[in-house]
Amino acid sequence: MAHFLDYLADRVVLCDGAMGTQVQARNLDVERDFLGLENCTEIVCESRPDLVRAIHRGYLEAGCDAVQTNSFGGSPITLGEFGLADRAFALNRLAAELAQEAVAEFAHDGRARFVLGAVGPGTRLPSLGHIAYQPLEDALAVQCAGLISGEVDAIIIETCQDPLQIKAAVNGAKRAREDAHKDTPILVQVTIETTGTLLVGADIAAAATIIGALDVPMIGLNCATGPREMAEHVKWLGESWPELISVQPNAGLPELVGGRTHYPLGPAELAQWLERFVLEDGVNMIGGCCECASRSGRPPSPRSTARSRCARRTRTCRSASAATPMARASSAGCRSKATGTAASRWGASRSRKARTRSICAPPLSGATRSPI
Repeated sequence: MAHFLDYLADRVVLCDGAMGTQVQARNLDVERDFLGLENCTEIVCESRPDLVRAIHRGYLEAGCDAVQTNSFGGSPITLGEFGLADRAFALNRLAAELAQEAVAEFAHDGRARFVLGAVGPGTRLPSLGHIAYQPLEDALAVQCAGLISGEVDAIIIETCQDPLQIKAAVNGAKRAREDAHKDTPILVQVTIETTGTLLVGADIAAAATIIGALDVPMIGLNCATGPREMAEHVKWLGESWPELISVQPNAGLPELVGGRTHYPLGPAELAQWLERFVLEDGVNMIGGCCECASRSGRPPSPRSTARSRCARRTRTCRSASAATPMARASSAGCRSKATGTAASRWGASRSRKARTRSICAPPLSGATRSPI
């Protein structure tokens, strides 16, 4: 199996969509399926492993390269609200194992697929005084230890709203990684509100500065809004962030229609946005968040549609660039870097990203950026 960062250095990765909203949409029985713990999505790993595997399988059938574990609220602090704090390690490990089992079902075609261990923001933010820093880091270290024990290919700390929570999660993941003697990559995705900042007020530049100081190889955006509202922030990352970028938007900005939450974007329009982010902003991993789901028997999902378009464009760019001596030398340099420690792999990803932008998808001017 290729190291996840090595794989990212060579292609755009297609991640999955929502897990929690997929579980909630099933109209499950509180007693039978949630074991009496209503809205505790993580307990479904234990009560209904068949359902969790089926959700993963649906995304993989739609063409995803990576699926995220059913562990978004899996820290001992969040699980403690359901009396499950002491089960955090085991539930996170189980979530990782179920995702790996689903991936193993597709091993026959020889294509690399990955499991990302999902770590959500929890329900208590340190910058708002809900919890002290050290107990939060300790709790997140337990969660990440469970995910790493379950053999995830990377930890993805997502929907981040507080820089101090990001620091606690990254440092907790580093502790778990060191204890396990693994080089599991740590990725971070922040959530930018319609105000243009994280919940606690930091903008994308401040968030990137903090994440960069933590030696994280990928920053991304997910949740809160749709791709249109993310575009300005993605553009900033494409121009200013030197490493890997991911984008997993909701299916548009949520609206209240008839008393229910409605997401306005369909697969085709969301795919257009994801394609734009790859080609114009150099995004390395795309996927979806709320209301983005696999659609068996229906038209291609936004992720698979965007993947096919971006793959065609990437192949064309590589074919054109491979003939030049500079491109061949750069490619050889990347291969030599990508065989050592995690640090050297991150360096390879950085180098490839700069080359891809210059050869395949240079930033476009305001007059030529594709309107959607």
